Amino acid sequence: MTEFVSERVKVNAPSNDVFAFMGDFNNFGKLMPEQIKNWKSDADSCSFTIEGMADLSMRIATRNPGKNLHIVADGKNPIDYTLDVFFFPVDESSSQAEIVFNADLNPFIKAVASKPLQNFVDMLAQKLQQHFA
Repeated sequence: MTEFVSERVKVNAPSNDVFAFMGDFNNFGKLMPEQIKNWKSDADSCSFTIEGMADLSMRIATRNPGKNLHIVADGKNPIDYTLDVFFFPVDESSSQAEIVFNADLNPFIKAVASKPLQNFVDMLAQKLQQHFA
């Protein structure tokens, strides 16, 4: 598995509030870049198209309130992957978040997809930070 880790960002909300927001895929869609099309979600799962690339589906497999979300590929996906969101309390009104994407990439896909996947986790973390700004 190849790992892509975002910068740990400061979020102006308690970790439980950030967890509650990220733990509902209906909110998650607000953080997606413009290349994401056909977004469909409920609280526990989502599916979407990365324009010009692939259709993906995922679901929340594990919720550890205030600590982390473990998200897994669900259904037919071009790659096997997991997405983890970690929450770190700072004080009563702020926390930090870090996003980790692990993917089973063959050497060709890794060469092509590494930069976009790193940009994706960085962008998700930045948009999460901006959402609570």
